[in-house]
Amino acid sequence: MRTSLVTLALAACATPEPPRGHAPPIADVPATVGAVEPSEWLVAHLKSPVAPQGTPPEDWSTLEQSLEPAACGACHPQQLADWSDSWHAKGMGPGVIGQYLDWDGTNDAMVAKCNRCHAPLSEQHMRIENDDGDDWIDNPAFVPGMREQGLTCAGCHVRQHQRFGPPPRTAQTIDGPVGPHDGFTVRDDFRDPAFCRSCHDFTAKPASEALEGKKLQETTEEWRRTTHAAEGQTCQTCHMPDGRHTWKGIHTPELVRDAVEVTATLTDAGTFFTPVQASITLTNVGAAHRMPTYTTPEIKLFIEQIDESGAPIEGTRQEGSVARRITPNLKKELWDTRLLPGESYALPYRHRRVSGATALVTRVEVWPDEAYRRFYEIKLRAPEKIPKGADALRQAMQTATESRYTLWEQTIPLPE
Repeated sequence: MRTSLVTLALAACATPEPPRGHAPPIADVPATVGAVEPSEWLVAHLKSPVAPQGTPPEDWSTLEQSLEPAACGACHPQQLADWSDSWHAKGMGPGVIGQYLDWDGTNDAMVAKCNRCHAPLSEQHMRIENDDGDDWIDNPAFVPGMREQGLTCAGCHVRQHQRFGPPPRTAQTIDGPVGPHDGFTVRDDFRDPAFCRSCHDFTAKPASEALEGKKLQETTEEWRRTTHAAEGQTCQTCHMPDGRHTWKGIHTPELVRDAVEVTATLTDAGTFFTPVQASITLTNVGAAHRMPTYTTPEIKLFIEQIDESGAPIEGTRQEGSVARRITPNLKKELWDTRLLPGESYALPYRHRRVSGATALVTRVEVWPDEAYRRFYEIKLRAPEKIPKGADALRQAMQTATESRYTLWEQTIPLPE
C-alpha cells in the first residue's frame, strides 16, 4: 500500500500532548533550613476557634473595646487600608458564604473547619459544639456581621482584649500612659513563618489520604527547600514588605511577573509538508515556594496561529498548564506540573501551517481561582440542592472567571 503525501504531511503535523506529570512529594526534596515549629505561645495564640474575648475593661472607650477593623483603623489607617484591599479581608467572599448559607445548622462541623482560617474569632462562629462535644448549639458570643469580614485585625492581634504584635519597625519612646487599650505585647512570632503555616499548610482528613504524598497546601514546607529560606527570606519578606498588611499573591500581576521568566522560540516556520514548531517556557525565578503553591490557581500557556488581521485561526491553539489539578472531591491528583525555584515548564508547539497564517501568538495567562470556578460550576448544576446559597455561588463563579489576567504575550512572525 502506498502512503499519500497528504497522509505523510498530516502525520508530520500531529499535535503532541502538553507536558503532564506528578511533582514529587516535598519531603523528597532536600531542605535548606530546619523544620518550622511554632512556639508554645503561638500554638495557644492560634488555637481554633479563638476563645471569646470576654468583657473589656470598664474604663476603656467604645473604640478600644471594639473588635471591628474600622475601629482599629482609627489609629492604624495604613494597616486598615492595606487589609481592606487584601485577600484576608476577602476570606469570606460569596464563594464561602454561599456554601455557609446551606450549611448553617446542617453541617456545622464543616463551617467550623473553614472558619479556622477564614473567620477564626469565636465572635464569628454562629454555632459551636456543646460542652459534651456531641451536638452543635447557637453561640452566645456570636456577633452578627463579624464573620462576613473574614480574617480581621483581631483574628491575629487580639486575645482577651489584649493586643499583640511584632516589634516596632522604628524606635519608639513613650512618656506617661502606655496609650490606647493599654498598649500591646511585643512578640517576634509575628515575623516567623510558623505564624503563616497554621493556615497555609494543611491537608484533607484523614492524613492517610494525602494525594501523591502531598498535602493540599504546604507552602512553608516548600519554602524550606529553597535558597530564599537559607538566605533568611521569610513569607513576610515578600508578602508583607516593610510590615505592610497587603499579602499580595497570585492575584497580583506585578508580583507574579517578578517571580517568573518566560521565553518563546520559533524553530521551524513550517510548510505544507512540515509543521510549524515552536515552544514557550516558563521558569520560577523568584517565588520562594512552588509556583503556584496551592491547588486553586492555574498558569495557562497558549500558542496559536493568527492571520494578517491578528485574529486567531480556529483549530491551531495548543495549551499547557502549570498547576496542580485534583478532583473536586479531593480524592485524586490528576497531575501536578508546579515549579520549585529554578524549575521550568516547556510547552512544545507542533501544528501544520494553516493557509493565511502570518504569525504565532504566544501567551501566558493566570487563572487565580480556576479550581474554585470549576467547583462552583459543579455545585450550580443542581441549584435545588443549594437553595440559599445559589445566588452567591453564581456571583462567586463570575468573580472567579473575571479574576483571570494576561501575564505575558509575544507575537512571532512566520516567514514565508
